Amino acid sequence: MFYIKWLLRISAWLLVLIAIAWFGVRFSLWLQSAEPMAQRSDKETRSNVHWLQQDKPLIYNFSPSRTYNLRVLSNAIFAQQVAFDEPINYAIEYTLFDQNNVELISKVYHHASKLALDADQQQVKQIIENKAALSVSSGQSFYISSEQLTHASRIALRVIPEDAALKGVVVRLHAKTPTDTEDMNSAWLKLPVEWRERTIAYHTIGVNAITTQEIHNAVTFDWLKLAPQGVPDIDFKADTLYETLPYHVLNYDFGAQQLDLDSFYTDNRLSASFRVYEPGDITTRIIGNSDDVSITWYDLKQQQAPKSLSFNKLAPADTYRFSDVAPGLIVITSATPVQSSWFLSDSTPVSPSHSYYYQVDESLSAHYLVTPNSDVNLQFRGAPNSHVSVSLYDKNKQLITTHALQLKGGHALFDRVITPDTLRNITTDAERFYLRIPKGSAFLSIHSKHDIGVKLQSREQQFHYQVALCGTLCQTDSSIFTEVGAWFSQQAENDFSFTEQQRLLNVRLFESPPETDIEQTYYYGTDLTAILPRSNTALVKSEPKYFQPAEPPKDFHFSAITSLKDIILPEASLLAKSRLLIISDTPPFYSEYPLEQLAQNVKITSQAMNAKLYTNLGRHREWVKQRLFRLKKGTPLTLRFNERPESVVIKTYLDKAQSDPVTINTRLQGILSDQVTDEYTILQKRYALIDANKDSVFLLHPAQTTLFSYPTMTVPINNDLKVLEKLTIQAEQDIWISVLKETTEQQKQANWWLYETN
Repeated sequence: MFYIKWLLRISAWLLVLIAIAWFGVRFSLWLQSAEPMAQRSDKETRSNVHWLQQDKPLIYNFSPSRTYNLRVLSNAIFAQQVAFDEPINYAIEYTLFDQNNVELISKVYHHASKLALDADQQQVKQIIENKAALSVSSGQSFYISSEQLTHASRIALRVIPEDAALKGVVVRLHAKTPTDTEDMNSAWLKLPVEWRERTIAYHTIGVNAITTQEIHNAVTFDWLKLAPQGVPDIDFKADTLYETLPYHVLNYDFGAQQLDLDSFYTDNRLSASFRVYEPGDITTRIIGNSDDVSITWYDLKQQQAPKSLSFNKLAPADTYRFSDVAPGLIVITSATPVQSSWFLSDSTPVSPSHSYYYQVDESLSAHYLVTPNSDVNLQFRGAPNSHVSVSLYDKNKQLITTHALQLKGGHALFDRVITPDTLRNITTDAERFYLRIPKGSAFLSIHSKHDIGVKLQSREQQFHYQVALCGTLCQTDSSIFTEVGAWFSQQAENDFSFTEQQRLLNVRLFESPPETDIEQTYYYGTDLTAILPRSNTALVKSEPKYFQPAEPPKDFHFSAITSLKDIILPEASLLAKSRLLIISDTPPFYSEYPLEQLAQNVKITSQAMNAKLYTNLGRHREWVKQRLFRLKKGTPLTLRFNERPESVVIKTYLDKAQSDPVTINTRLQGILSDQVTDEYTILQKRYALIDANKDSVFLLHPAQTTLFSYPTMTVPINNDLKVLEKLTIQAEQDIWISVLKETTEQQKQANWWLYETN
């Protein structure tokens, strides 16, 4: 008996051990079967989702009295790995029902979804289904407005696949509902820390950027997640979505017709453009008829005429290359609708820029906070003869003054409005007006009885503007020089109203090629002898615009020749004024002789060998003799004006090239207009001059001819500066300088040593 009990006990323990071992092996296999795609972090949150079906809709109930909007968020699940830049299409059909289950409305909203890469780190997602990691798209969403929800209490969602690579779609539904709160600040502080951080994360300058109105909006409404009804045995834990905060929806949505948001769209009414900063090859991928596409290169300095670029077809379908493209502006035109994507020589895609405008009309005005002694840049887009009023108020909201404006409404050939359906709509050109805010002003309002697009930018009046100038085009490294823009966009006080009513215009911006206006102005040098006693003459290469008519050459205009044999002596009346300049690599580096001595002086022939020769003969003379003045580092050069020029041109030269930019500060002083103007003068600037050129200037001195020219600075004197009193120039290096005034009146006689054609 004893042995029987002992055997039974051993058998029982063996069975327990076998069961534990079996469950342990199964649990180990279950853990090993999970294939996470990305590690979780503290900044991630879980979001329960549910599969949409094609034949059976997913139904949600909501309160019609407390629901302001519905937001449908979805993610496509790919059956196989797809390329990141290839959109996968699907659609969601939504149907609204009332309390009696009567259908009110049924619509289809389309999506173009792209794969979300973990390496992108903007949006880390994964869905684990049966312990297997799936490929997930970027998040898509669309809103159902309150107008559609007036009598609705239920919504049914159904997926419509439009691509074979789509495995399915997961969805979650949020309802915008009001919250009951009396103490706004307490309600804000009671929000979860993640919610507050998520709100702050939408701003680029931190928590101090959250205004009282934005806090009010954050606690007045809440987005509640709805659960699907009528679907038994829902297990959200099996379908888990990880997303990084803040949730970033990539806008690839369209309502009826899809146009790639990243592409450059052109047709017979709209053209597109982009800048090329570095020389090299550029490639394009064209969707449409390439025979209808024309590509033109423009020199933004207008020293060369526009050139038509020819296509070189590559092996991939619809892909073309343009070889050895110089820095400049590329303009794309087409006779039929065409979409094109562009890539620079290093395969970097060219991204189009955009801007947002508030849609102002009789029912909704734009209100801004302003600061005294600041300036505003008002941009409007509206129909021809539209009227706009700009009103200023004090801190008690008492009216100070009102400015009335009328728009021209010119048709935009490049800019276009991007609709929520990704379609490109025609718009008008942006019309800019400027206003200097008077003392005592605290608020600015923009009203109109017409549909007007409004954008406001502001700047402090004495704010330092920094810009880099290059020989062609350049993008300056911030470690070398930091450019500071002149204007900064400002958010309206009632921005929430525009956002809630979907009254924001998304405008895609493109640069127009420079106009070919023939200047009716003249440039004359300024005599700085009394201020800067040290000066010297130089031979400077003049580079006029390609379309500017050539003026009859003067005695101080020279042309380059290869040898003395190229000289054809003029008639006796002109011979006395004819000169020969010799620039040599050996001392004396510079010599000048009258052509009358050419036959008698043997020394001229020996000096001219292996030297650069210039004469003031012939019709095509690209070189100009002018006088340069020496400006010491840190020494302010103040110029006073009795008459108001169109602009002041500053030309800078150095004895030696340097790796750092040449930096020059300018400051204008005068009487400014207090009215709305269509031009604006920046009073204080700091320039960084980059790209020294050794071959476009020679110092005319026997001991030295080497000189380096830098990009020309133009200080415009616009119509908002009623009276110009003085201009102060200060360099941060020792430089040679030439200052020219642009005027509309031609002088009867010009001193050759000061005059220069631009």
